[in-house]
Amino acid sequence: MMTHHNQQLFSDHYLDVTLPEREDWHMLAADPQTRAVMDRIAAIFQRYRPTEGEKEAQTEERCVKPVLRALGHLFEVQPSLATPGRAQTPDYVFYRDEDALEENKGKLLNEALLASKAYAVGDAKSWERSLDRAPRTDGKDRDLLSNKNPSYQIAFYMQQSGLDWGILTNGRHWRLYHSSNAHKLDHFYEVDLPALLATGNVEAFLYFYNFFRRAAFEQQPLGVAALLKESEDYAHGISESLKEQVYQALRSIAQGFLDHTPNGLSSSDPATLKHIYDSSLILLYRLLFILYAEARNLLPLHDSDLYREQYSLYAMARAIAQNRSRGIAPHPTSRRDYYHLKELFGFINVGDPPLKISTFNGGLFDPQRHAFLERNEIGDARLQQAIDMLAREQGREQGQFIDYRDLSVRNLGTIYEGLLEYHLEAIEPRDGWTISLLNSRGEQRKATGSYYTPDFIVKYIVDATVGPVLRQTSDNASNDKARIAAILTTR
Repeated sequence: MMTHHNQQLFSDHYLDVTLPEREDWHMLAADPQTRAVMDRIAAIFQRYRPTEGEKEAQTEERCVKPVLRALGHLFEVQPSLATPGRAQTPDYVFYRDEDALEENKGKLLNEALLASKAYAVGDAKSWERSLDRAPRTDGKDRDLLSNKNPSYQIAFYMQQSGLDWGILTNGRHWRLYHSSNAHKLDHFYEVDLPALLATGNVEAFLYFYNFFRRAAFEQQPLGVAALLKESEDYAHGISESLKEQVYQALRSIAQGFLDHTPNGLSSSDPATLKHIYDSSLILLYRLLFILYAEARNLLPLHDSDLYREQYSLYAMARAIAQNRSRGIAPHPTSRRDYYHLKELFGFINVGDPPLKISTFNGGLFDPQRHAFLERNEIGDARLQQAIDMLAREQGREQGQFIDYRDLSVRNLGTIYEGLLEYHLEAIEPRDGWTISLLNSRGEQRKATGSYYTPDFIVKYIVDATVGPVLRQTSDNASNDKARIAAILTTR
């Protein structure tokens, strides 16, 4: 049973594969102190019996605060934090030492007072209360951006305090947020603590202990800042290597349409090459969409055995990899995989309840919008080549399947946009290729650079341009309702 849930904060592959292989991770599991803390927190939950309608303060006193103390945290409860309009009171500010806490005690806190003295801000809710929605009123969920939404609250406290980390909990679920993306509300790392404790497994407990203990916020190899940096480096490496592989996959798809003689397509006609290129992009992005959607269970890879085993691109990619490793090539005229994919495209376009596929009717899979893909086919040899390029690393960890959970929509969008500057040109036949991808200057992919603006730079640009305008607008509002209305009408 998965007792930790990473929502785009760290790299999933790094958490699930790399981290458990580290020697210091095993040393932490073997440390008697780890077992002692686990037993102490387990005892807290054995004594704690939440009651129906339990108040937030009761959950804090009987559950949250004892757990925080067991983890070694030093905190001030409900300090005053300066925010636009009026002071707010987060439930906790976590301090580095007793002197720092005493120095700030009773003060109206701001970013300057907290810098170097504190490392995180925290908020606690009543037992099992939703951490993603504001309380229901008249049977309806409140606005996602309401200041009653716990995820919005913790992001707001982090922004106003200037602290990098935020801890949000309802007793059962414990979440970790980082300032770089907390404003997105759906980027966090979460642990179901009682479920994790129920395993009795110290290695499993590390997925809570290592991320929420006091030492996690120090500059050390297993600290959350270090893990975040290593996760980002891993994901960036995947993104960079995938750029070249996507280029090769696109070329394979385009060549596949030309290789299939019944299509009657010629590389000598520029207009035909333009049609092939545009349609190859559509097919390429369908494949990328499916790989991404399956990795994030937007397609029912984990909810439908029938889908996973018989229809998924996940299963197809692994079968292709196995055959390629054994030197088994498809029949030269085979188009079985292409027909299989077209059937899957149809299910995704209109949905399929027996397979638990929802309807994705955005147009990407609509056969009426992409007539070229309906009229023409691609042989399995080139298609398998393209799928393998998209599914597995071809460079530093050759053969390792790419974990698309570690790629953001922005990563994929940047890769796709980079391909738009290219076009197909005919070349003298060489090693089975009759076309090449060139940009407007006649340069191949390897001769040009592609650029990805890091999130922290984008955030800084937005904060420095849009931020002052919104702050000035909100400062003139008399209450939260007026403030939200003013912000939404800003042009």
